[in-house]
Amino acid sequence: MSSVETTSEAYVQFENWLNEQPFWLQDATWRMYNGKKIDDEQIKIYTEMCIVQAKGKNPAYNHLASGELTCSKRDRKISVLSLSEIRGVNALADNVSLEFGEQGITAIYGLNGAGKSGFMRIFKQLSGCPYEEPIQPNVFNKVGTVAPSSCKVMVSQEGEHKEKVYCLKSRPEASLLSVCDVFDTRISNAYIIATNNVSYQPFVFTVLAELAPIADKISRRIATLKDAVFERSVQLPNDLALSAYLEWVVNISKDTEIPTEYLKWDAQQEKEISELLVLLDGEKVKQQLIVAETAKNALTPVFYDLQAAIASYNKDTFDAAYQNLSAAKKRFETAQLLFTESADEQDKISIDSDDWKALWDSAKKYYETILLTENGAHFGEKGSICPLCHQTITDEVHKRVSSVNQYINGSCSSEYQMAQEVFKRLWLALTKRHLTAVAVKTSLVGILPEDDLSSVTSVYDAIETISMINDEVQRYMAIGKIPLTQAIEIVDAKIKNLETEIKTLNDALKDDEKSKLQSRLEQLKSQKWVFDNQDTIRRVIGNLFRIAELENTRQYLTTNKITMQSNKLADSLITQAYIERFTKELALLAPRIKVKLEKAPSQKGNSPYKVTIDTDNGKKYKPEDILSEGEQRIVALAAFFADATGREDATPIIIDDPISSLDLNFEESATKRIVEIAKTRQVIVFTHRISLLVGIGEACEANGVPIKETHIRSAVKGKGIPDFADTYHGKVKSQLGGLKDKLIQVKKKDVDSEDYRDCIGRICQQFRICVERSVEDVLLLGIVRRFHKNIRTNNMVTKLPAIEEKDCKIVDEMMTKYSFIEHSQPSDALPLQYTVDEIEKDISAFIDWIIEYNKRQGNN
Repeated sequence: MSSVETTSEAYVQFENWLNEQPFWLQDATWRMYNGKKIDDEQIKIYTEMCIVQAKGKNPAYNHLASGELTCSKRDRKISVLSLSEIRGVNALADNVSLEFGEQGITAIYGLNGAGKSGFMRIFKQLSGCPYEEPIQPNVFNKVGTVAPSSCKVMVSQEGEHKEKVYCLKSRPEASLLSVCDVFDTRISNAYIIATNNVSYQPFVFTVLAELAPIADKISRRIATLKDAVFERSVQLPNDLALSAYLEWVVNISKDTEIPTEYLKWDAQQEKEISELLVLLDGEKVKQQLIVAETAKNALTPVFYDLQAAIASYNKDTFDAAYQNLSAAKKRFETAQLLFTESADEQDKISIDSDDWKALWDSAKKYYETILLTENGAHFGEKGSICPLCHQTITDEVHKRVSSVNQYINGSCSSEYQMAQEVFKRLWLALTKRHLTAVAVKTSLVGILPEDDLSSVTSVYDAIETISMINDEVQRYMAIGKIPLTQAIEIVDAKIKNLETEIKTLNDALKDDEKSKLQSRLEQLKSQKWVFDNQDTIRRVIGNLFRIAELENTRQYLTTNKITMQSNKLADSLITQAYIERFTKELALLAPRIKVKLEKAPSQKGNSPYKVTIDTDNGKKYKPEDILSEGEQRIVALAAFFADATGREDATPIIIDDPISSLDLNFEESATKRIVEIAKTRQVIVFTHRISLLVGIGEACEANGVPIKETHIRSAVKGKGIPDFADTYHGKVKSQLGGLKDKLIQVKKKDVDSEDYRDCIGRICQQFRICVERSVEDVLLLGIVRRFHKNIRTNNMVTKLPAIEEKDCKIVDEMMTKYSFIEHSQPSDALPLQYTVDEIEKDISAFIDWIIEYNKRQGNN
């Protein structure tokens, strides 16, 4: 399968995987693909998305369309044009600037302490290099207030110039230099000692590498939300802390439901608690027992008396007696009326005489006994005979005798009297009570409620009232209204309650019952406490449910899935290609060194790699324990070049002293590789090695690669100050002409200023370098050159005898004169300073000598 097909399949695999991931992850991928920031506010949004998804709902989110994610190369060309307006960076001079060639190589040369490290630290911080070094202000600056570290960067991207000022106090999230590949000694060591991630990875790896930290940020925010939920348990009162009835509260969870019986509380339950508290107090129980028994003893005679009253009152019996009494009375009154209407005046006068009544009674008895059989008619009937006068009873006499007989000897009177006796016995049996209303009231005050007491005493009041009523009708009506049943029910109910209470009180004094009472009291107290604190309990349940929701988001924030996917794609898109590039680079730089690049275990969405010794016996050795310092350096360069050349875009490469510790062969191979890379990408090299400066210059010239050479130096106002360009390149005569031009500028400066003295010193230094180079390029006609590897005769050796003593003398004189300022002087020596005119005269004289010497050699 071709690499294109493999890559395409890998992207399809990634899209399929992405569609199955949590919503926040899909949205984050979409944002990264579209160049949108994922800041703290977005982390909050992703946190809520996880919570919503944990609830089984679908939040709104963005996602890549099918096929939107491609692996097509963009091939952008980016170059660094300048670093300027630099402030507060190590000992670099304020507002110092450094310019770079847009193509090819820019070689920055400077002696130790010239400021190269300051510029490298800027590149490392703004490029996002994992091995950045802290940027400090000039610690030797005596000024109290130091401006915050900052720098303006200008780049060219696809021909468009862009610039931005960065604060260097901390690493920015993104910068114009984030695409740069940076190499220095610290990074070199890391390639050998540690595992490293590939600097450039396809977009999917950028996503996967950034998703893990985003997941961690979301996890930390969720942890913060969880920590903000303070009320996670219910604090029970000490007396209920161990209650079995509240065990469910102790073990409260998000799924806890408050039992129904705990959600209601009434006066009856409140009363029961009070009663239980008393029952569990032995002394109070004994006191209440006395009170209850006393009350029962007071109620018992009343109950029995009322029971007797009820037993003596039968409504049907009373009704029958009263009806019989009424009927007898009516018959008696009828007979009395008849007597009144029929009897003569003598009878009416005698009616109240007992003798008269006895006479009529005896007459009737005699007649009924002696004469009835013979006569046939009863006494007083028509045809009967008066036993006294022996006259036959007829007409008016019959009427008189019959009325008197009926009144005196008739059944109406006896029946009436008998009915009265029966009714009297009944009401006397009811009303003749052992207790009086006053006695009952006195004995039951405080035992019965006032209304109940009134109901009971009203019975006795009614009975006493009945005793004073003579009229049978009124008496009968009053008896029917006596609430006997109600009264005895009141007394009976109270007695039963007291009996129950007495039993309860007696039981309460028993140990077994005490345990039951204590348990019941605990149960009621538990119910009451829950009822009073149900809002708190519900709040805690809600908090626990919230925490559970937050914990449930873990399934959407595990980074192992991201790492697994990164591993799968790394095998397809990175591993083999990176290892192949490393093998190729090593073959170019140091083919005899036996090392290899291996993939280290992935973590957090990253796929790191490590350089290992390629042994025949399979044993593992640390490269730093086996390789020399120079070998480690060249292997690190191979790993760096393999890493940097994996980019799709032509982005800058910045290298600090690449040939440090390298021998001649390694230096040459490294130089060639740097120039080869510079054909397609901008390369910036910082060095203090003139040999590298010269070697790069020669290689660039041989390969047609543009080179820009800049010298930086340290001065009174700071380090990193750009100096003359191409000091070790070009014609000496031309460089001397440039020095004369600079002298013209110096003449405009104040002769007493530090700037003037500095410029004079630098011109003298450059003049001395030109004098040195004149030995190689002028006297020896370029046959032998310092820092160059070859001796180039080119049929020029035969011209060397033309060198005269005066030629050597002028060179010696100028070297002696201008080396004096370069070297350290005794502390008591006066400062040596040449005038502009004097220097200009010496330069002009030296130029004239070069012209004259070249003519003698037949050179123009």
